[in-house]
Amino acid sequence: MSANQKLYLRSSVVAQPLLHRWYAWPYLLAPHTGALNLRDRLLPIVQSYLTAPQMHESVLSDPHRYGGPFLNPEGAGLDAVQALLDAMLAGGGAKLQLADDIDRLRALLKDQATGGPMEPLYAQVPESLRGRIELVYDTAHRPSFRFFEPLMYRSPAFEREGQTMSLSAAPTVQPFVYGSPVLPSPHRLDVALPFDSPLWDELFAARLNPVDVPALAERLDVADLAAFTALFQEDAPAPYTEVAPDSVRVRYVNHATVLIETRGTAVLLDPLIGYTGDGHEHFTIADLPPFIDAVVISHFHSDHFSLETLLQLRSRVGVILVPRASGGSLPDPSLKTMLSALGFDRVEELGELETRRIADGVEVTALPFIGEHADLDIRTKIVPLVRALGRSFMFATDITPVEPALYDNVADVVGRLDALYVGLECVGAPLKWLYGPLLDGPLSREHNTARRLKGSDAAMADRLAAQLGAEHVYAYAMGLEPWLKHLTGSEYEADAEPVQQAALLTELCARRGVGAELLYLRGERTWSAL
Repeated sequence: MSANQKLYLRSSVVAQPLLHRWYAWPYLLAPHTGALNLRDRLLPIVQSYLTAPQMHESVLSDPHRYGGPFLNPEGAGLDAVQALLDAMLAGGGAKLQLADDIDRLRALLKDQATGGPMEPLYAQVPESLRGRIELVYDTAHRPSFRFFEPLMYRSPAFEREGQTMSLSAAPTVQPFVYGSPVLPSPHRLDVALPFDSPLWDELFAARLNPVDVPALAERLDVADLAAFTALFQEDAPAPYTEVAPDSVRVRYVNHATVLIETRGTAVLLDPLIGYTGDGHEHFTIADLPPFIDAVVISHFHSDHFSLETLLQLRSRVGVILVPRASGGSLPDPSLKTMLSALGFDRVEELGELETRRIADGVEVTALPFIGEHADLDIRTKIVPLVRALGRSFMFATDITPVEPALYDNVADVVGRLDALYVGLECVGAPLKWLYGPLLDGPLSREHNTARRLKGSDAAMADRLAAQLGAEHVYAYAMGLEPWLKHLTGSEYEADAEPVQQAALLTELCARRGVGAELLYLRGERTWSAL
């Protein structure tokens, strides 16, 4: 290797965005939801571990408890976890103040907003929220407030200084990232730099275009040049295989990630993408086209919105299409506002039944999405309908199609449907598993257990497919791929209920003469243009 030789970033290099050493998932990134999650979810996990580490170790020895609020320090001692707690308290001070102020505001409204004008209450709004919220009533005269979300990202609670990228040369087995922090380790190279920095685009562009590694290391302020250089290679990536003319190629990458391509155009849905070198045969970040015309995000959940993947694609994407947000409610942050604050400047919202043209013969339409959000008023969600060269594909990720009339009402919008992709995570987690820190008031055990983050079952999916006349049905988005277990909390088990429901769906569709299958590990099919 010559002194001035330019090198390529290896396709095995894992890049995990962290906020105060925790994986940067969307409800932690948003300042207002992140404040409550820091105080009421993450700090209690760390404090509990320091009080009773043996209990956490004992619980995690049971594989069925994976995905719970139990900390695995991966060999780090109590001193390392105590240092993490100290850093969270010191670096998260603005977030913790905001969390307490949200509680104070809720108490103020409950006590004094009894139907009269809100104007006198503005002077009593806690300091961290002053000028960043509007006090409102709903039409039943119940008091509430909404955030001016762009102003929240300009507040101290956004904490850009706590943002770090943790780089490792290859994937490793790691704990569930929503229950365990990513602590410093000899196999990790941590770079403390805000996520909106264009230097990250330079680094990740090196997967396709070689860079001067020492010069980039200097700009990134990386002290360990040898460790940084080990992330690169001399060999150029393999040339990308183009789609044949007058064809539509659809690749199942994993979970809910699907790539739709025509000659010269690519649309990527819900990108959550793995790396080479993890011991599994699957599509990875190395198998994506050099340029992606559109990324489509169906909803805000972290198995569909992955900052880890999006940051690595930021310079390669024409536009990111996200659902239109509700306008500042606490449990329903705006994806567009968040992405803009994170350095993405080509983001557009799609409202229900709105269509965005991507290229000649390729467009995306946003269909209504019911379900999977435990009956909370969350509107940042769509069912993408992608049309490409006369073919039509509907991605009903995690919907619960409890109201058939909805699909009668959009049948003319859907039209002929070549394939329905439908999530069969029919068990799901209880409401408080994700939304607990955001709730304003107690919830009974019965209601928490009954209101679940679940999708369709086989009967629902078959009814929907028949109603829309889908010519083929794919079950997907069930968190089965082993290389995503640390993110989804699950993996393939033959006797698991979602897998059993996928087999039943195949049977039900076969009775109607329609093909159906479970997507797992990888898949590809090509349709001819119409």
